[in-house]
Amino acid sequence: MSDALVFDKIWKEYDDKIVLEDVSLSIAEGAFVSLIGPSGAGKSTFLRLVLGQEAPSRGQITFFGKPLRAEPGPDRGVVFQKYSVFPHMSALDNVVYALDCEGSPILSRLIGPSRKRARDQAKDMLAAVGLQDSMNVYPAQMSGGMQQRVAIAQALVKKPKLLLLDEPFGALDPGIRLDMHGLITDLWR
Repeated sequence: MSDALVFDKIWKEYDDKIVLEDVSLSIAEGAFVSLIGPSGAGKSTFLRLVLGQEAPSRGQITFFGKPLRAEPGPDRGVVFQKYSVFPHMSALDNVVYALDCEGSPILSRLIGPSRKRARDQAKDMLAAVGLQDSMNVYPAQMSGGMQQRVAIAQALVKKPKLLLLDEPFGALDPGIRLDMHGLITDLWR
């Protein structure tokens, strides 16, 4: 199995504050990795580096053997703690929108057969996260767990090579959190 993500002697500094110091690690393709640490340890900075939102001060990050692009892209999906769903769109439209933006960057709306394929993909992904009966429901009518499932479907429908989860279950009740951990583990498998 090859390395998907490699941090080679990564430093991240903000003015005179060192946030990450000489971090080297390799994450194999297909691995499930958790970053755990106290507040201020650099977890969010690490995530921003992987997303391409920030560049390291020193060192190199490679993604599948190539330098990591310095911008977020569809090869890296992300689910944040705060739900990233659009309140004026149904669950289905939220997931289709992810494909609209990728497939039609100027109009942000696919048409014709491309739109039908996108809707079919979105329906399949919503079914995979257990929302097959809630495709036409709006976020205001959903529980927190359901909204987070929509956010996960948004991230996964583009088939990213890497899925990043930034405390995606922190705002959920303990029982729902356990269900969501099970969902993510099942989708990973």
